[in-house]
Amino acid sequence: MTNKLNTILFFSLLFGIPLLYFVMPKQKISIGEKRKLAVVPELNYESYIKGAWADSMDSYVDDHFPFRTSMIDMAVEFQSWKGIHLKEQEKVFVSQKPKVNKIKNEKDSTGSEINFLDEFEQAYSGSMLIINGSVYPMGGGSPAMSRHFSKMVSEYAEQLKGECRVFSAVAPLSSAFIPVEKYKQYNAQNKKTLKAIGSSLSNGAIFCDVFEEMNKHACEKMYFSTDHHWKPIGAYYAYVAFCNAAGFEAIPINKMEKRTKYNFLGSLYQHTLDPSVKNNPDTMEYYIPKVTTTAVRYTAYGYDKQSKSQVFAHGSSGGNTYSTFISGDAPMMRINTNVKNGKKAIVIKNSYGNAFIVYLISHYEEIWVVDFRYSKQNIIETIRKNKINDMIFALGMYGAMSKGTINMMRNLGKQSGIYVPPKPVITEPQDSITTDPAVLPTDTTTTN
Repeated sequence: MTNKLNTILFFSLLFGIPLLYFVMPKQKISIGEKRKLAVVPELNYESYIKGAWADSMDSYVDDHFPFRTSMIDMAVEFQSWKGIHLKEQEKVFVSQKPKVNKIKNEKDSTGSEINFLDEFEQAYSGSMLIINGSVYPMGGGSPAMSRHFSKMVSEYAEQLKGECRVFSAVAPLSSAFIPVEKYKQYNAQNKKTLKAIGSSLSNGAIFCDVFEEMNKHACEKMYFSTDHHWKPIGAYYAYVAFCNAAGFEAIPINKMEKRTKYNFLGSLYQHTLDPSVKNNPDTMEYYIPKVTTTAVRYTAYGYDKQSKSQVFAHGSSGGNTYSTFISGDAPMMRINTNVKNGKKAIVIKNSYGNAFIVYLISHYEEIWVVDFRYSKQNIIETIRKNKINDMIFALGMYGAMSKGTINMMRNLGKQSGIYVPPKPVITEPQDSITTDPAVLPTDTTTTN
């Protein structure tokens, strides 16, 4: 009898788990991981021979293993049971560089691939501090790297002198406001880094002292506990700093409509999978200026292809809560308002800028939003053609501390903005393929 039960159990597992792949519903998106899940790859001769099909199939199996989400959650819980846990938890988590995503990227309407990393900043690798369920990067930028960022901004100021004002509004890291005295050196380091940007600007580029304005409110919770972005209140203080530099009067926050969203677990939870972080989800209070807006998004190249968008995506929730602001990231966006003052702005940003931009609608009739990671348009042409008054670099410090991202912003003013289709790869017909090394072709690739 025991042998019979063992046999039944063995064959149930042997055939049952593969069967579950076919009968269980397949998710397209992992809300918790904030990414698209792999799909069954297309099988063809070339992908099979090169091994690409097998790699993609491995990704599909990994992403759709039965009860995968529950097993991940259980593994995290088991890990948390190890050791002794104190009420006041303080630990260091080291984030490794993420693995390359093998899932095929989407294509825009021109046929070009859009490599939409969920967030450029989420490629962060290094030490992070976890204190009572809140995560902070352990760093404060580099004053030496600040000079490279300032040089790029100043180049735009020189090129646009007399046509368009150029502003720098870079946000500090959340490490600047760790509420523990022994980590105050990160506050000082953030300050040095951002002050170095201001002191290195030239050609009339204008510095917005975001750090100083935020530091006045250091006792407030200005960053999420579970996500690398700032909270809307932090972005508001950056907006105040911009208004001070631009000669505008900031709209008091109590003059805006306030809404609240709950249970947000963001990117830093996905980095750490720490139970104390999971048990400390964020609440997001956000503020809506009393301005009427319309918005459209553009693809990476040109301005012909556009789709409707919105300044506030009130339906965003869960892991996508931060997409409430300008509906998340896109290569380029245009916002029109009922503020009929003729003023126009263009904002160069990464995702940090999203929560900042929504406050600008009180001051401009038209706002162009450019994500330097994805846009292939030429922004100098955009500025001149649309007679834009103000150019604002509004981004998180991660983007200003890398020569790679600095060059992305520099290239916005140099690139053609014209889509160039990829060169076709021509291979020999299948029936002419041989395995005889003596007659193998040395190069089957031709270029136009």
